[in-house]
Amino acid sequence: MSVVLPSRWCHQDAGVDSCAVCERQSRCFLAERLPDEGSALGCAVRRYLPVGEGDLVFRRDARFGSLFVVRSGSVKAQRVTRDGGLVVTGFYLPGDVFGLDAIGGERYPCDAVAVEDTELCELEFDRLLELCAVTPELQGWLVSCIGCCLRQKDADLSAAGRLHRDARVLRFFVELHERLRQHPGAPGAPGARVPKPMKKRDIALFLQMAPETLSRTIGHLRDEGLLEVGSDFFILPDPARAWLMTRL
Repeated sequence: MSVVLPSRWCHQDAGVDSCAVCERQSRCFLAERLPDEGSALGCAVRRYLPVGEGDLVFRRDARFGSLFVVRSGSVKAQRVTRDGGLVVTGFYLPGDVFGLDAIGGERYPCDAVAVEDTELCELEFDRLLELCAVTPELQGWLVSCIGCCLRQKDADLSAAGRLHRDARVLRFFVELHERLRQHPGAPGAPGARVPKPMKKRDIALFLQMAPETLSRTIGHLRDEGLLEVGSDFFILPDPARAWLMTRL
């Protein structure tokens, strides 16, 4: 395996049907389409892979071999620029697939780092392609994942070029709110506290602004009654109003 994995990365015990006990099974496309673990192509997926906070899932320029699905926790994609700076290029939450930007190349274009203690499923890409050849629904799912990735990148570029600073910050939290609302047990009422897995510094790196600038912007949005941010949570007092202000 060319992917960089932490030392405690482990295989699940043979014969354990972990999809059957996964809390995300009802929302997971793969759980319904992948063969049993005992079959030849069923080995395309490795389940319940634990990664500790700060651990690398894979390193930039490591040879591409797998896609990953977040089961719990969160992961950030980051890379070092030519001048030695750090850029965060994306965050992945439960249900998200990452590693897609390496398809068509031989290397991962960024580091993938666990933001918190995280569990993943690993999809061995060559075997996944074999499955796609005999399972059209799986092929459609993979193409859909690639399309979603491209649309998100396009939306992020558009926001960076068309929205002023306050709207860009607010848009980040509006999108995070929408993504987290899809999880079982997530708070849905306006004004409810929503867990914030990533640190402000990482958000600033993603939005390409200084941490001090982000803090000032959050303060301004708080004064406007649009956003409150704590160390590990955020609140959108009026999500509908915030969404209207951040439309592209």
